[in-house]
Amino acid sequence: EILGALMSMIIVWMVTGVLIYLACMRLLHPDYEIDATVMLITSACAVLTNILLSLILHQTGHGHSHGAQGREGTSAPLEPALSNASLQAAFVHAIGDLFQSISVLISALIIFFKPQYKIADPICTFVFSIFVLATTITILRDILTILMEGR
Repeated sequence: EILGALMSMIIVWMVTGVLIYLACMRLLHPDYEIDATVMLITSACAVLTNILLSLILHQTGHGHSHGAQGREGTSAPLEPALSNASLQAAFVHAIGDLFQSISVLISALIIFFKPQYKIADPICTFVFSIFVLATTITILRDILTILMEGR
């Protein structure tokens, strides 16, 4: 469970690192073309998919039983939602992807209506990448504490 959560966080950080690298390359070499229509469609689909995934992950383990025990009134309390480290890491991963997708959608909207502002793409990438990295530090700290037998 913990190793899966750690892998999820590593993947989030690696993808964010690649996006930051590509954004730097776009700033250094501004001779690139962007198809804003394709970017809009793709990012809108990604936003919707990540919203759905986040809702599904957040609802998993929602604290009560729908089984026979629940009907008899003797249900044992379940763990609260997102108490599982892997589930929490997957949820944060989905939220990170959602914010990255929102970044691309914002960039696509700006570029679609004002193509001369294509610098919006790397700028939004930087802003949202910093946000994603900042939000994953807490979970990474918790994972490392468990792995180092800190609790």
